[in-house]
Amino acid sequence: MLINVIIGWIIPWCIASYFLRQDSSVILLIAPIASVIAFVFDEVGYHMKWWSITPAGSGILSFLPYNLGIFPVVSCLLIYTVRRSSLNSLLLLLLFTFCKTMFEFCLVLSGKVSYAHGWNLGWTFVSYLLACSLCYLWYLMVKGRSLFN
Repeated sequence: MLINVIIGWIIPWCIASYFLRQDSSVILLIAPIASVIAFVFDEVGYHMKWWSITPAGSGILSFLPYNLGIFPVVSCLLIYTVRRSSLNSLLLLLLFTFCKTMFEFCLVLSGKVSYAHGWNLGWTFVSYLLACSLCYLWYLMVKGRSLFN
């Protein structure tokens, strides 16, 4: 579980602390919804037995560092990049989805995550694309209400 906390929560938030100083509105408005989305996806996947994460005896608690760490941080970095870059938002969405998928692929290779019942890396990409798209749509909604500077 300590590895989950280090890779899933401590390292991502250390990286995000730089962006917190740069643009705290992204963290405050995107991280909570990204975390909720991660919790929902992991809850469904865990109960459908599509994937599991070590330590297996901890159940859904094993997902906690990732759902409060890497997933909201990556979503915040996506929106931070969208706001500051001239690149196409769809391209950035695909790039960040690919990066999240490759991160999970590393977890699969290391044995931290295992797939079952037909789940694979392709479905992981689709689920991350959906999650990132939902965060981007949330950003567009709050941006439309002038909650971002």
